[in-house]
Amino acid sequence: MSAAASSTTAPQGTTRELLTLAGPLMLSNLAYTVVGLTDTLLMGRLGVVEVGAVGFAHMCLLTLVLLFRGSLNTAATFVARSLGAGDEAGVRRWASVFLGCGLVGVPLALVGPWLLDALFALLRPDPSITAVARAYVGIRVWEVPALLLGSAALAVMVGLGNTRTPMRLAWLVMVVNAALAVLFVFGLGWGVAGAAWASVIAVTLQNGLALWLLGRLHGPRFGRFWPARPTRTELGSLGRVSLPAGLTELAEVSAFTVFQGVISRLGPTELAASQIANQLASLGFLPAFALSSATGSLLSRALGAGRADIAARIGWRGTGLAAAFMGVLGVLFLTLPETLIGLFNRSPEVLALGAGVLAVMAAYQILDGVAIVLGGALGGAGDTRFRLIVTLVGAWLVMVLGATLLAPRYGVAGAWAAALVFIAFAAVAYAVRFASGRWVRARL
Repeated sequence: MSAAASSTTAPQGTTRELLTLAGPLMLSNLAYTVVGLTDTLLMGRLGVVEVGAVGFAHMCLLTLVLLFRGSLNTAATFVARSLGAGDEAGVRRWASVFLGCGLVGVPLALVGPWLLDALFALLRPDPSITAVARAYVGIRVWEVPALLLGSAALAVMVGLGNTRTPMRLAWLVMVVNAALAVLFVFGLGWGVAGAAWASVIAVTLQNGLALWLLGRLHGPRFGRFWPARPTRTELGSLGRVSLPAGLTELAEVSAFTVFQGVISRLGPTELAASQIANQLASLGFLPAFALSSATGSLLSRALGAGRADIAARIGWRGTGLAAAFMGVLGVLFLTLPETLIGLFNRSPEVLALGAGVLAVMAAYQILDGVAIVLGGALGGAGDTRFRLIVTLVGAWLVMVLGATLLAPRYGVAGAWAAALVFIAFAAVAYAVRFASGRWVRARL
């Protein structure tokens, strides 16, 4: 590509450019967080067991889909790389390939109930939690086909630099879920099942619209997007980049699911305190994951345009912004722990335990921002196998094993201390890898 062509497709790596792309994604993540907060608040009105069980069930559902959803999210990397290179046919082809891969959600939903039952048997939570969680997740599994197809469509939009449409769809989910949840849970008296059905309807609506809007908004420029079967060469790229990315998300979230399982054995009160604290911590993920997606997309586009220097600038700038945002949240966790926990549950036991968990979380907020964004930057470069290695070692050997050893002696705060060590390990590993520049040579 000529220098002139490169200058028209490469991003500049400015703070404004990052925030312009990340801003709508932050609002998208806020909407998803509000969905989780809504469910937690509603379940808090039903009881402590329901709070912990619904959060635990949600983690199990994520474990089921994340290998596939994490792989599909790399559509943003491939599409952005083609866009940066000025290859419109490549944009259309990769979008179609990822939509074709998204059809895996249909068989996954059919076998999902048996897989989730096996996961419950493996984790062995408290029997009172198991009964509620099984009822909830047995309904939520039916949203999986729409979720995976929609995830591919939304990732393509992010790769094209369109983050406003995903934002609007995320807020649609929030409004529909909240309205239906109140109606189903309290108006019709469906309890936990009502919250599950509200989520299924909202998620299916969102992702159906995502598929339609992808074609309507971007089809005129790039042509028709239609599910396609990957070629042997494309399968090689998917195996080299997308599969490790999906395995990374699966490894991290499944480790966190097991981690929550360890906490659930301490009792419903400990699990409820942990779940509430984790919902509050998810507020920090708003800027971090938004900046991670924006950083990865812009970095991939810069590499497609042959500008590794701009790509490096994008990675470090996104990291600094995330660290600043999450540092503010850490201060709030240290200064207002009982006030924050009390928004969800006023039980003295939950308040005391939750405040202890927030103190541990406050210690790793900045490190978490560094790990999330630099992990996204490495993913945007296609260096996904390194992320997988760090996650397997850190999440399982450090966090899960550490929590298993510390929780019986030090309770729920001891378990979260193991998570702190994992996050610190990941932040240092990603920073060293990015500084080395080896990610520039990663091949899609």
